[in-house]
Amino acid sequence: MPQEYKRSSGRSTKKQPAKQNSSLPTFLFGMVFGALLMNFAPALLKTAPTATTAVEDVTESVKAEASELKFDFYTLLKKTEIIVPNDESTETQDVGNEEDSTYLLQAGSFKVASDAEAQRVKLLLLNLSATVETVGIGSGEKWHRVLVGPFTDASSMASARAKLSENAIDSLLLKRKL
Repeated sequence: MPQEYKRSSGRSTKKQPAKQNSSLPTFLFGMVFGALLMNFAPALLKTAPTATTAVEDVTESVKAEASELKFDFYTLLKKTEIIVPNDESTETQDVGNEEDSTYLLQAGSFKVASDAEAQRVKLLLLNLSATVETVGIGSGEKWHRVLVGPFTDASSMASARAKLSENAIDSLLLKRKL
């Protein structure tokens, strides 16, 4: 038979607080351990200097080896110094060559002419003037180069090259004489 338990309203259901243990044994153990450690600490510290003397010996041998090293690159560099002549005639020749030349950007080289034409159309849509040039190689092969330009100044060439790189098209700078 099941029994029903009724709680009486007069009883308290609170638990009794747990009994607190004293911290005195822990304190005494700590004191004894500290006293033993202080007694044996000098003996432990006497063995440590032997390790540092070995390290000092190694560092002294490394320093001795480093002082024996000699570096000759100072004298070698002086012997291989290249002196560039400061001749005005070479400067005028360079300037004259730049005036007689034009710059182009090669935006691709294809074996198939239709691929080159597709690249040219893509460049025209980017508002760049592009042409296809057919070049024969000594073995009888023909390649089709896609060229952007010609450019009259460096700033227009740089902006065209930046536009090509923004559209993931590699370019090669070509300099041609007029």
